[in-house]
Amino acid sequence: MVTRRSWLQSLTENVKGALSSDDKEKVYFFGLQLLIRAFGEDTLRARFAEVIADPDGALEDVAAKRRYLKRIVALMLDQEAYWSQAFWDYKTKPDETEAEFEAWTAEISAITATEHEEVGTEVDGAYRLSSNKDYVGITVVFKLNAPYPPAEIEDETTYWTSTTVAKLVRGLLLINPDTILADGVFITPGSSEDGLSEEDLLTGGWSYLRVLN
Repeated sequence: MVTRRSWLQSLTENVKGALSSDDKEKVYFFGLQLLIRAFGEDTLRARFAEVIADPDGALEDVAAKRRYLKRIVALMLDQEAYWSQAFWDYKTKPDETEAEFEAWTAEISAITATEHEEVGTEVDGAYRLSSNKDYVGITVVFKLNAPYPPAEIEDETTYWTSTTVAKLVRGLLLINPDTILADGVFITPGSSEDGLSEEDLLTGGWSYLRVLN
């Protein structure tokens, strides 16, 4: 598989079991989807696929998870000049956190092409209008038992700037792996031979993305 779906299992069941009743109420969600211009080349998609397939991402080991996050962040920042659109959200209420995490993972799974028929010259009519490879989408989602300070932004006018998104991406390096209850990193589409076209982004399914200033 070229997509990491470690959200299917809790990464810290033992830690959760040791928490007090008050601590168990503290659950936070952070999700970021970033669209990167690929200019029709396959190399960017393949580079992300290689990093996301790193087995360190699935290990219940603090050092391994840190190495994994550093690789993801490094590649995202390496492409900062080509960031095009983004969407992010941060939830701090337990009921909203659970719902948001499930919604993001389910929706991203649905639009992540992983089968041969969904890539190349064949287009999945439900989600794809063209087989051009103009963009690559990278999505990270986290369910945490500690706050994510980089996302605590009060000035809404700064939400959709490259500066803010860069702050959110770099902040991933500050996450203590012990606080991760579940996480996931996805490439959209999900095949190393594919990408998103301009036509795809015109469909209603991508209208939530914001152009970065």
